[in-house]
Amino acid sequence: MSHTLDEILIGYVNNKEFADLKFVVGKKKSIFYAHKFFLSLVSTYWRNVLYSEGWETRLTRALTEIYLPELEPRIFRSFLQFVYTRSVEIKGDLVFELRDIAKKYEIEELFKYCDEAFQKSLDNENCIKYYEYSCKNKLEKWKDASIKYILDRSVSILKNHDCFTEARKETVLTVLKLKKLYAFEIDIVKSLINWSKRQKQKYYQNDERMQLKDILIEFKPLIKLGFLDFNGLEQVSNIGLYSPTIIFNAMMDLTKKYKVVVRPLTRSGAGIEDLKVLLLANCRRGQERVEHIKELVMTTGIQNVDIMNCSNQAPSYDEMLKYDAIVLRNRNAENLHNQVELGNDLAQYVEAGKGVVIIAINTLINNEAYRIKGRLQDEEFIPLQFGERVQQDSRELGEVLVPEHEIMSGVNSFKTKDYAHLIGTHDVRGGTIIAKWSNGFPLITEKTKEENFGAVVCLNFHPCSTKITSDCGKVWLENTDGGKIIANSVTYVGMKWHNKQKQQQQK
Repeated sequence: MSHTLDEILIGYVNNKEFADLKFVVGKKKSIFYAHKFFLSLVSTYWRNVLYSEGWETRLTRALTEIYLPELEPRIFRSFLQFVYTRSVEIKGDLVFELRDIAKKYEIEELFKYCDEAFQKSLDNENCIKYYEYSCKNKLEKWKDASIKYILDRSVSILKNHDCFTEARKETVLTVLKLKKLYAFEIDIVKSLINWSKRQKQKYYQNDERMQLKDILIEFKPLIKLGFLDFNGLEQVSNIGLYSPTIIFNAMMDLTKKYKVVVRPLTRSGAGIEDLKVLLLANCRRGQERVEHIKELVMTTGIQNVDIMNCSNQAPSYDEMLKYDAIVLRNRNAENLHNQVELGNDLAQYVEAGKGVVIIAINTLINNEAYRIKGRLQDEEFIPLQFGERVQQDSRELGEVLVPEHEIMSGVNSFKTKDYAHLIGTHDVRGGTIIAKWSNGFPLITEKTKEENFGAVVCLNFHPCSTKITSDCGKVWLENTDGGKIIANSVTYVGMKWHNKQKQQQQK
C-alpha cells in the first residue's frame, strides 16, 4: 500500500524510530521525540544550536535530551506537527503561542502561517483578546484587522459578555472611543456594567450604589468626552439593571464629589455617517420646514440626506435603491406625484430589505386624495391603519411598551405645544406599538412583514418643533425629544439594512 509524503512525514511526529532528539517538556516532563534534520530545515535557531561546535559531540549519542520546562506539551506537540508537515490546526490562543515559538526559534514559515490563521480564526469570542495580544506585541497588521472586525460587529460584540467583560480597562476605553464604533448608548452602558460586575464582583455583592458609582468613576474619560450621559443610565433603570434612585444618587456623587462634567452623547456611530437617506417631502408651506426635518435626521451623525419634492416627481425603484432609508413626509397629498406607483415602488424597496419612516399626518389620513396608495397600502406594509386626523388635549408621551428599542434611546420626554395632532386609530395592522400618546393612541409603531424585509416605522405626530414655528399648537416643544425620535427612527431602519448586509458578508 503506497502512502503520500505527507502521510509518511506525519507518521514521524513524536516517533522514536530514527529519532536523535528527546525533548523533556513542561513541568510534568512530557517526552517528545524528534529528528534534528527536520528541525534544522525550518528553524534557524535549532540549526545553529544543533550544529554548533559544542553540540556535535553531544549528538553522537543515540538520543540527546533537551529540556524545555517553560513550554506546555500541547503547544510543543502542535509545533512539532508543523515542523514535519508544514500545517497544523490552530484554535483559540494557540495562534499566540505558536507565533511566540516562531519568534523564539526563528521560523519564518510559521510566522506566515500564524498570520493566515489569525485572519481566519477571528470571531466574536476572541477578537478582543486578539486585539490585546497585537497591542502587546506591536503587531500593527493584527491590530488593524482586530479593530476592523470589532467595528463591523460592534453591536454583537458589546453584547457578548465573555468577550467584552474579560477585557482590560485600557482595551474597553479604546474600543468605546473608536471613531466609527456603531453602538447605541444603552448598549454601551449595559456593557460597562457587565464588565464591572465581572471585574469586581467580589467587592459589590451587597452595595449596588457603590458598584455603579465606581463604574462611572472608572470611566470618567468617556463621560468627559461626551460618550455617556444621563439618558443611557435612565434606560438602564427601565430594563431593571439598577433602580432610578441608585442611578440618581450615583450620578450625583460623581458630578459633585468628583467634579465630572456630564454632557450629551455627541459622536456618531460606525456606519451611521455613511448612511444615505432620501427625504420625500411635500410641504406647501415651503422649504424651511423640510430643511428642519433634514436637520433633525442628521443629529445622530447621518451626513447624506437628499431632498426630493414628491409633489412633482417620484423616485423610481432603481433610484430608491441608492439609499439606505427613505423618509416620507406628505403635507399635501392631493398633489402627490403618482401615488400608486410610489406605493408600489416603496413596497418593493422594503422587500429588498431597506427601511422607510412614515410621518403619518396626511400620509395616512382616511382620504383618497391625501394618502399613499399602491402595494404599500393594499398589502399592509404600513404599521398603522388609515384613520381620521384628530386633535386631542392629551399631548405628551404616554406608555412606552418597548423601552429597550433603539428608537427610544435617549428619549425621556415628548410634548406638543397645545394639543396632539394625530391619526386617530388603534389598529396597527399586525405591527408593534413601541410607544403611545398619553391618550392611548399609537405614537411610534413598527412593522416588518417577513424576516428578510426591511422595517417600516410610523411616527404619528407632526414632525416640526417650536424652533421652526412657535405659533402653531400642534408642533412639539423644542426642549423635548421629538427630534431624537425622528433621528433614531431613520438611523434604526438604515442601520438595520447595513447590519444585515454585514451578516451576509460574514457568512
